[in-house]
Amino acid sequence: MKHVKKAVKKTALCMAAIVLAVNLHTGLDYVNAAQFSVTQAQAVLFTNENTVIRADADENSTVILSQVESGLPIQVTGVTSNGYFRIALDGQTYYVQGIGLSAGELPAPDDGAADGIYDRLIAQKANFPEGMAWTNDNFYSWNGGIYSAGFGCAAFAFAVSDAAFGDARAVMHTDYGNIRSGDILRVEHDTHSVIVLEVKPDSVVVAEGNYNGAVHWGREIPKAALVDEGSYIMTRY
Repeated sequence: MKHVKKAVKKTALCMAAIVLAVNLHTGLDYVNAAQFSVTQAQAVLFTNENTVIRADADENSTVILSQVESGLPIQVTGVTSNGYFRIALDGQTYYVQGIGLSAGELPAPDDGAADGIYDRLIAQKANFPEGMAWTNDNFYSWNGGIYSAGFGCAAFAFAVSDAAFGDARAVMHTDYGNIRSGDILRVEHDTHSVIVLEVKPDSVVVAEGNYNGAVHWGREIPKAALVDEGSYIMTRY
């Protein structure tokens, strides 16, 4: 399998390149007509009460299906920069807004499991100490399965994630009421990746690479700031 690397722009915060597990395709497709980009991904998500299938990633585009039974599996092939999932259905390409698909029945929170993951995450401070230089030049191959590898902030999140979860496969979702230690969050309009250390009632505490060109542990982000166009969660529970 040949993996094609996506070019990145180096900024203070990580404009992370993510290398995707898709054969012979670039990681980022620009769709000029609708003015959005698509980050390729492979995941199976499920319809819910908010599912509306559209012809394009635009709230004014043609509605293909306005009422869909909840719980049906949908093949996701990408995530757009304006907050839609690109899907494959009956051989055609359509789009569903982020809230319209979910990971189905996510595991119920297990405090014991989360505690164990937290301990493994914190142990990685020995390998990635506070202030360690970390830029878009850093690269890491990931075992999670949605993406094959990443640069910069994604590389850091993937490396720490593998240390905590090993070979467990990841799923993508947008259920911000179900964030757990070890989840990777794509934030700031799909420009930065962080890994969750702790979940508080109104915020999360994260670790991140390429935060001003370095590794940083302990930044607290309000939950209200996590949700925007293009943002999503990757979990390995």
